[in-house]
Amino acid sequence: MKKLLVTGANGFVGTALLQELSNNHVQIIAVVKDISSDISYIKEIKNIQIVYCNMKNITNLPEIIPDRDIDACIHLAWDGSFGDKRADYERQLINVRYALDTVDTISRMGIKRFVGAGTLAEKDVLNYHLEQGSTPNPVSQYGVAKVATHLMTKVECTKLGIDHIWCYLSNTYGVGNKTNNFVNFAISKMLSGERASFTSGEQIYDFVYITDTVRGIVDATFKGRKNTAYYIGSTKARPLKEYIRIIRDTIDKNIELFLGEVPFKGKALPLEAYDCLELTRDTGYVPEICFEDGIIKTVNWLKTCGLVRKNNDAEI
Repeated sequence: MKKLLVTGANGFVGTALLQELSNNHVQIIAVVKDISSDISYIKEIKNIQIVYCNMKNITNLPEIIPDRDIDACIHLAWDGSFGDKRADYERQLINVRYALDTVDTISRMGIKRFVGAGTLAEKDVLNYHLEQGSTPNPVSQYGVAKVATHLMTKVECTKLGIDHIWCYLSNTYGVGNKTNNFVNFAISKMLSGERASFTSGEQIYDFVYITDTVRGIVDATFKGRKNTAYYIGSTKARPLKEYIRIIRDTIDKNIELFLGEVPFKGKALPLEAYDCLELTRDTGYVPEICFEDGIIKTVNWLKTCGLVRKNNDAEI
């Protein structure tokens, strides 16, 4: 594979993915929203062509990009992956439509492989929502939309003769992540001196450093089997409380933890949900950054970049 199309290319995952592809001497066509988009982190990456196209106009891409020798499309573009936007069903439904439009568009461009960015939230939805009497969290509209996108793009790809690969991204953290994910939330809470209150942390969780996540995506793109969904994990899932303690010890071992002060309202995923054996078996994927090392990088970065802040919507 020598040339790839990437949507949502200037986000946290997209930026790291472009660098990984460039390191592998892949030619990249990076699709970003418009000329006001921040491309400061990607414009100097080697082997990259930046193209401006809003997702609502993605069907115009064949006229913008004349190339017809693109091997695959990695679709990362998604509006509303964090915060309250996850509960906005109109926004989430539009994302589903844009993904399907992307599949139809790449078919017209002769691209024969589609790689979609899924989420662990899909597994949360399927693990809990279908239970009788369950009470979904409003922000799970995001996970529901990702499930729909996963299944509907697979159908559309099959109809159009396109290989479909789906990547379940776990809790990706690391340098460059400016979102309010749990790792940033916990680090900010402790660095700011706020009371370190969390759930009991008995539930199994998995956190993956950004460079391992994008290597998993690249491996799935190059070597994955069509019509297959891969979980990209650390291979070392463990109880959440262990991650919390590692974060605490990295910052200050004297910080007192108050595990159990915050109620856990969800339903924990089983250990097998975090199994990435299939990805390892099919592609040779092996993560390189353990949590202990990744969290040192992340803490040091957050200390220097001015992003330490409180976040009240993390429930794990």
